[in-house]
Amino acid sequence: MNSEPSSAYDYQVGGCLPQDCQTYVKRQADLDFYQGMMAGEFCYVLNSRQMGKSSLRVQTMQRLRLEGVACAVVDLTSIGCRDITPQQWYASIIGTLADGFHLSDKIDIVSWWREREIFSPVQRLDEFIGKVLLKEIPQNLAIFVDEIDSVKRLNFPVDDFFALIKSCYNKRADRPEYRRLAFALLGVATPSELIQDANRTPFDIGRAIDLTGFQLHESLPLAKGLARKTSNPLAVLKAILDWTGGKPFLVQKLCKLAMGENSPIREGREAEWVEELVRTRIVENWESQDEPEHLRTIRERLLHRNASTVKLLKLYQQILERREIPADDTPEKMELRLSGLVVKHQGKLKVYNQIYQLIFNQSWVHQELEKLQPQPDPPMREPTNSDEQLLYDHLLELSKRKSPRELLERFNKLFIDGMGYPESEVEAALYRIIAFLNQESKFNYFLNRCCYILINRWQANPKYKDAVADLVALLEHGASRYKQKASPSRVVRRLQELVYLFTQSDEYQILKRLLPVVEINYNLHTPEANQPLSQLIYRYPYLYSHYLLPEDSSYEHRQMIRQIQEKNRQQFENKLSEYIPHLLKRVQQAPKTNLHKPRSNTFGDIILNPSYQPEIVISKSADLKQSLPNPTLLTDEELYFAIREFVGKVEQTYTYQDLANIFLSRHTITRTYRDFKADLYQYLIASVDAKYGKHQFNQRLYNFLKNTLTENDNKKIDELLIMRTCSQLFNFLVTSPPDPDYLYFFDMLNNLGTIKTVGLLLKIALLSGKVKPHLEKRFSILFSYYETQAFKEIGWLVHSLENLNIALLTNFGTVDISSIKKNII
Repeated sequence: MNSEPSSAYDYQVGGCLPQDCQTYVKRQADLDFYQGMMAGEFCYVLNSRQMGKSSLRVQTMQRLRLEGVACAVVDLTSIGCRDITPQQWYASIIGTLADGFHLSDKIDIVSWWREREIFSPVQRLDEFIGKVLLKEIPQNLAIFVDEIDSVKRLNFPVDDFFALIKSCYNKRADRPEYRRLAFALLGVATPSELIQDANRTPFDIGRAIDLTGFQLHESLPLAKGLARKTSNPLAVLKAILDWTGGKPFLVQKLCKLAMGENSPIREGREAEWVEELVRTRIVENWESQDEPEHLRTIRERLLHRNASTVKLLKLYQQILERREIPADDTPEKMELRLSGLVVKHQGKLKVYNQIYQLIFNQSWVHQELEKLQPQPDPPMREPTNSDEQLLYDHLLELSKRKSPRELLERFNKLFIDGMGYPESEVEAALYRIIAFLNQESKFNYFLNRCCYILINRWQANPKYKDAVADLVALLEHGASRYKQKASPSRVVRRLQELVYLFTQSDEYQILKRLLPVVEINYNLHTPEANQPLSQLIYRYPYLYSHYLLPEDSSYEHRQMIRQIQEKNRQQFENKLSEYIPHLLKRVQQAPKTNLHKPRSNTFGDIILNPSYQPEIVISKSADLKQSLPNPTLLTDEELYFAIREFVGKVEQTYTYQDLANIFLSRHTITRTYRDFKADLYQYLIASVDAKYGKHQFNQRLYNFLKNTLTENDNKKIDELLIMRTCSQLFNFLVTSPPDPDYLYFFDMLNNLGTIKTVGLLLKIALLSGKVKPHLEKRFSILFSYYETQAFKEIGWLVHSLENLNIALLTNFGTVDISSIKKNII
């Protein structure tokens, strides 16, 4: 835990951060802005609200003052824009500059202004700059004009003001003192909005400062505060950045919300915790929770643009539909960027972050457009994503009030029969989607999401578990029906063809993988010899995130899998926690001759004889009479030695967790990444049998680490480098066909034995809280590759999965290991 006082890391939501603020994040813009102003350039920071423009200005002014540059800021909002004359506006700017440069005691601004009434307001400002500022102040000067977009609300043109700024730079050729003067403008506007006459604009000689969202490597000051809440603040911060796209206001807000939450952040589940925080504290009932105002500001800027509002909404709708569109400087696209809703990235416009995408979604756009242009749709207009959203919303509403049987009847009528659906507007929307479809993959995504809307509702209720299998059977029936009898309707025939093609897709195969998971019955039983591996997935919740989720999965799909994962993990953990004390008690009472250590090469003939099947069924020892069932597929003896390995002492008096903590405490003084890799090599081979290591393994490991991320060899080690290194180690050690090195993993199992191999992987996983998902992914790939093979043919993999399950639950789960340690013999 961090011992620094909490006030030192107070996250500030909204407003300008003070210059000594601990949670200020330095970005590339900080360097660009500082260098530009030091070089005397005309700089402008024009971006959406709450991106940190004023905070950037405060920090830049502080750095410039340390270099001897005199600085002043003109905040145009303090001058006002209603019922103000040009004379008052320019006089206020001069008065502000006099105060900012500490000249008020030397010059009576009111008298000075009146003495020059013969001149226009802009001429007086020009004279004040040339004959007062540059004369009275000998060092370089920097003038910052903040909230420049306020000029758009003035009732007189200000092209002269911008032309004056340009003239100050043009005068440098004849009057060298002007080289000491630099201007900066900051606000929410486009250059074309600020000045009407393109020939007088200063923006053609200026330097645009690109103010982007926070990146992980820039945001470390924010992680310091989170360290008081979690043991892995970087994982929490990364999840926050993933949700916000680095939007400064939202990042600060989520950090502050995280610190105020009472619920603990469990190691390895930081991303899920942050997702729940976003859902409950930002997205749900967002209007009532939008304090300080942020989301409403975006909405109002988008909707109160009069004639351009419809264009902006339609443009935004295109981005939602296509995910991204080309970025250019057209007025509508620039305005959309200034709203903060979208961002320019690699020449494309895309939605700024996932939060905006959930709140300002297709349904919202559709509703707002309907308010602005209420008119009926033609019966067969070309579809948009709003048609898909109509079906999503319809199915979601039905799932709340209809039984599974009624829902399946509706699903059959809509997608299998394809005609006669009770709600004609829903059927018409589906027909439009079908008639204008140009990519079958889009329909696969659409139908898959429709399925998960229903499944998501069913899986929460145990009595509805059979409904998922009924849905799969319905789709199978639709596929066979298409092959047997064609519909006379062209649209219906196309629909039935698409349903058939969906049943051949990867999305459908993943959906079918769900069956053993949602139908789980925790009266665990020994699998039958010919049972395919895929039907054992329910036993391994740590594989769900990769095995049951495609990369482009919908929000409903991800949410459902995580709920099932947590429920099944907790159920298994409870069974294991219940059984372990029972097992340990029987072991203590048993004759010690029954506790012979398993051979280290339990799978010694696995390569020569792939059909070899180790004994991994639930055993009943004659000496140790059982009253509780063993929840694993390991024998009691194998389970005991697994627990002893992953919880007990493995090297002298140290457990795996002790060894990892010792190593991590030592790496803080490691000089370079190259030194870290050398230490990591020694840390790992300490767990490798010396004979096996000397044969080939140690040299392969040494060469691999030596050639890993070599571009960082001279850099200081950090959390990100540790995570990347561990991830690549998992890729190296846990391979599967068709990888040419896949036999290495078999070789480790064959020579070290399963327990020691899993122990080695555990040593790596314990080095970084963020790397466990990478290990889970490697085993998920293995599981996917062998999923169709019979249980009896791949005992080695099941044995590995069971041991890894024990290792992860005892080291990353909630199993109470303190009592286990006391009772291990």
